[in-house]
Amino acid sequence: MEAELRQLVRTLPIGARLPAERSLATTYGCNFLTVRRALKALTDDGIVVRRIGSGTFVRRHGEASGEVEAKTRVGVLVCQRSNAYAYRVLQAVAHAGLDQNVELRSAWVQDFCDDGLRQAKMLEREGCIAITLPWFGHERVDEVRTFVQSSPLPVSLPMVIPGLERNCFERQEIFGGSLLVITRALCDFFIALGARRVALLGPNEAGDVVLQRVLSAYACHTAERGMPHLCGLVRAGAQAMDQLAERWREYRGELAVISYDDEHALRFMTAMHKLGLSAPADFQIIGYNDTEASAFSDPPLSTIRQHFDYVGEWLVRSAVALGRGELAQSGSLPRLQLLVRATCGAAGRIDEAFRARFPQLEIVEDDGAERAPEPAETASPPPATTIG
Repeated sequence: MEAELRQLVRTLPIGARLPAERSLATTYGCNFLTVRRALKALTDDGIVVRRIGSGTFVRRHGEASGEVEAKTRVGVLVCQRSNAYAYRVLQAVAHAGLDQNVELRSAWVQDFCDDGLRQAKMLEREGCIAITLPWFGHERVDEVRTFVQSSPLPVSLPMVIPGLERNCFERQEIFGGSLLVITRALCDFFIALGARRVALLGPNEAGDVVLQRVLSAYACHTAERGMPHLCGLVRAGAQAMDQLAERWREYRGELAVISYDDEHALRFMTAMHKLGLSAPADFQIIGYNDTEASAFSDPPLSTIRQHFDYVGEWLVRSAVALGRGELAQSGSLPRLQLLVRATCGAAGRIDEAFRARFPQLEIVEDDGAERAPEPAETASPPPATTIG
C-alpha cells in the first residue's frame, strides 16, 4: 500500500490534494486503516502534509521505493481545472506506472499553449521519453492538437482527435464504445423496471465527440423501442438545470433519466428537489463515473463505475510505446459495473434472472456499507504547513 501511495504522489503535482482515506481504500481494495498507516509513513518522510479540516496534500516528490533507476520515465501533465473524473484517472495512471515499472513525473499546466510547451520541455530535460494527458476539457481540443504537434515529446491522449488517432490510448473504431453499450443497456434496464419515458441528460457542448455518439445511440435505441425522445442538454449553472426540471416535472412518476455523468445527475436531483420531487419516488436516474459525491448524495446516486484501471493502464502503455517509436492501443472494451443504489428504483428487484437479461453489465447492489463515517484519528495531526 505504501508503495502504491508513493507512486500516486509522484504522479500528482506539488500541492495537489489526495483523495480521502475511504476513497483510496476503495480504489486500492484495502482497509482504510491500511491507507492511514501508509499516509503516516509518507507524512513522517515529509512527502505529504496533512492540514486539519482540509485534507492531505503533496509536499514533495519522493524517490521511487526500492528502485535504483526506473526503466522508463513518462511525464504527466495535469490541468489545473481538473475534475473528480480526472483525479480518478490520475490514481489509475499511478497504479499502472507502478505495475509497468514506469517512473512518472508530473506538472500542473494552466493551458496547452506556452505553459504546456514549457512544461513539456522541462519533462524532456528530466529524461522523460513521452507525455500522457489523463484528461482535458472538450473545449481544449484545438489547443491540445497544436500542443501535440509542437511538443518535443510524443503525447498519449485520452480521446480521439482527428488527425491524431495514433495518439489515443484506444483504437479509433472502439473509442467511446463503452458509453454506446451502456446507453443502450440502460434504456432497456429502465424499460424492464417499467419506465414509460427514458430521457438523456447531459452538457450542451457541441464539440463533445463522445456526447454526440451517446446521443446517436440513445436516439436509435429509443426509436427501435417505439419510445419518445426526451433529451435535456444544459449549460453550466443552476438556472438552466432548474428550467429543465420545470419542463420535465410533468412526467412525474413515469420518467427515468440516463445521465452523461454524475455531475449532471446530481445537479438534476437538486433542481427536482426544489420542486418537491425526489428519486426514486417521482423519477429514476443513473449517473456515470462513480464519483465520491455520488455515494454520499441524498439519496445515494445509482451510477456506472468506470473501469479506471483500464484507462490508466493503456494511457501509460500508449505513452511508453510512442516514446519508443511504436504503437500500443487498446482494441477491446472492458465490462462496466452498474452500482444499484437508491435513485434507480431497482433496489430489491434484482435477481439472477434479471441480471441475465443484461450481459453487458455487471450489476452490483450497493447497500452503503462502505460509506460509514471514518473514525477520528487518535494521533495528533501535524501542524498545518504552507506548500510553496
